Amino acid sequence: MTFIAFEAFAVTTVMPVVARSLHAEQWYSLAFAATATTGLIGMTVGGRWADLRGVRRPLVAGAVMFLVGIALCAAAPGMPVFVLGRLLQGVGGGIDSVVLYVVIARFVPEDLRPRMFGLLTAAWLLPSIVGPLVTGALVELMHWRLVFALVLAGSALSLAVLLNAIRSAPRPDTAGSPVGRRGLWAVVAAVSVLGLHLAGQQQMPWLVVGTAAGAAAAAVAAARLLPAGTLRARAGIPRLVAFRGVLGAANAATDIYLPLYLQHRLDFSPVASGAVVAIGAFGWALGAWIQGRSDAPAGSPASLRTAALLALCGPVAALGLVTGVLPLWATVLGCVLMGTGMGLAYPQVSSLVLALSPVGEQGGNSSALQVAESLGVSLLIAVTGAVLAASALTGYGPVYGVVAGTALLAVALTMAFTPPPPGH
Repeated sequence: MTFIAFEAFAVTTVMPVVARSLHAEQWYSLAFAATATTGLIGMTVGGRWADLRGVRRPLVAGAVMFLVGIALCAAAPGMPVFVLGRLLQGVGGGIDSVVLYVVIARFVPEDLRPRMFGLLTAAWLLPSIVGPLVTGALVELMHWRLVFALVLAGSALSLAVLLNAIRSAPRPDTAGSPVGRRGLWAVVAAVSVLGLHLAGQQQMPWLVVGTAAGAAAAAVAAARLLPAGTLRARAGIPRLVAFRGVLGAANAATDIYLPLYLQHRLDFSPVASGAVVAIGAFGWALGAWIQGRSDAPAGSPASLRTAALLALCGPVAALGLVTGVLPLWATVLGCVLMGTGMGLAYPQVSSLVLALSPVGEQGGNSSALQVAESLGVSLLIAVTGAVLAASALTGYGPVYGVVAGTALLAVALTMAFTPPPPGH
């Protein structure tokens, strides 16, 4: 998980360099969103596969796809091969990220699981802070391909150790397809989002036709993958799932385009642009720390609204920077506040969804939160990528206008929240 997380955060710093090195800046958004898009398939299939066949088979399959994807990225002669690697990496990483939780459930004693989950949190937190800085230094001192080579070596070694540790895992062979109906809908969703990315690179009228077809297919697939009523933000769990998807998408898009703007428009070095992302990650850690020590009731409408308003500061500050209204220090502060809001919001939403879910539906609803975020990120990056391509003359203002509008939608969703039932 540490190497998966390191790559996820490192790519925000390295991607502008990759796009320029491979002479394919127009594919920046697709290359970035590829892993989140195909991760939908991996996350949907991984849990069911582990239930039917045990943990070893899906873990090996996910590991192979992840490692092959990283290797293709490291050796890519051009952007098509690089994107293919990102697509494979997304499927494999999605499978393994889900199966690892099943491994914990089956191999770690219950009294030790809180410590294990704490380690997994650290596995994401530390790379979020040091990953962009280390990546920037590697890119400046050596080459961007070294970043992916290090992830490849570290992931291969850690996965080999893990597979050896679970070699005695039982291997059931229950009837049924690991893909299942939800897996097929995840494939439809991924193909639809990829279609949106490709449509965004076309000329009129194919841009409009492709965008309309891709959006319609993605909406149909999302309705099948997410809890009923999510697209209408129906009260209860569906609204919480929608909130997580919208908020996560706005946060990811803010972080994705900021290094690109800093490096290509303001001539920042990879280390300097990585530092901006890393400072924002401190805000996330601060928010999680505050939430863990707060006496306020988790999931209250007021606390979620506060978190959403803080998260709105990031895209608004970035919009101010790219339009020349705000200085860089204000944008950095906005990113810290955004991270603080995310650190406050995520634990509350996850806890509230578990509290409102019947015992037999806790796993499915928890998975829905991750699927909603991945789908939200993929769709928003597809839209903003098309906006960026269409607004080459006007710059990044329209892009961050869309992102800020998405974050504002998350705030609006909190206005309709109701307090959780007594005892939750």
